Amino acid sequence: MKEFELLNGLLVPPVGLGAQGLWEIEKKSELFAKTYEIYKYALEEGKCKLFDTSESYGLNEDALGEALRYTRKREEVLLMTKIGNISQREKRVRGALEDSLKRLGTDYIDIYLIHWPQTGTYISTWREIEKLYEEGIVKAIGVCNCNKHHLQEIEQLGRIMPMINEIEVHPLFTQDALVNYCYAKDIQVVSYSPLARMHDVLIKSKPIRMLSEKYNVSRVQLILRWHYQRGFISIPRTLNKEHLNEYYSIDTFELTDKDIALINSLNDNIRLRYNPDDCDFFAL
Repeated sequence: MKEFELLNGLLVPPVGLGAQGLWEIEKKSELFAKTYEIYKYALEEGKCKLFDTSESYGLNEDALGEALRYTRKREEVLLMTKIGNISQREKRVRGALEDSLKRLGTDYIDIYLIHWPQTGTYISTWREIEKLYEEGIVKAIGVCNCNKHHLQEIEQLGRIMPMINEIEVHPLFTQDALVNYCYAKDIQVVSYSPLARMHDVLIKSKPIRMLSEKYNVSRVQLILRWHYQRGFISIPRTLNKEHLNEYYSIDTFELTDKDIALINSLNDNIRLRYNPDDCDFFAL
């Protein structure tokens, strides 16, 4: 499967591993151990070349960092992490990056993103991230959860366009207008919650069942293939090794234009995460 090329030439795999939130736990907890083990497995098997995380996900960066140190696979993968809202409010962009570097055990980040377009802070945050990119500490930069007007403001007030917009996209919430705008501006879409959190409306839908039977693949594989052929980088998450292997077995079949249109028709504007234009950034 082909990689996607960002505006600056960086090649990014079509499927990455999303992050498990590790809030209010200790490193000795079972959840931390399971997260570390799935990272270690993904690194050792070599199928996953893109890891998505954030300083806002509790101890997740720590778990990934420990797995990277154990496997010594840092140079073989891309790390994508984010600055959270607290660091934005405290105007500590460089400090947040340095903390992430320490937790991940590396001296550079491949892709650094703003996690949320927090009102009153995201433009100044973006300007600082531009500096980090120009210094070479981060190899590519982008945003998450940005609507069209956020991107337009960054274009007007910043110097560098975001190379990525990580947004909620799945067959129940296709965000076509925003996606089309991103591609018109050469912004790569990364889809989080790509499986719609296994929402019953999606998983039990007739088109998904019919097409998965047609290609003799799982419904998960079918949906991830849809993302790939729509031009999205998807970042499903899991703590299950079998599920992880399933994510990287979508290159044996190809959907037709009619198939893709059928899956597109499932869109019902079902948003499962927060709307960046109507949310409490202090709670995120």
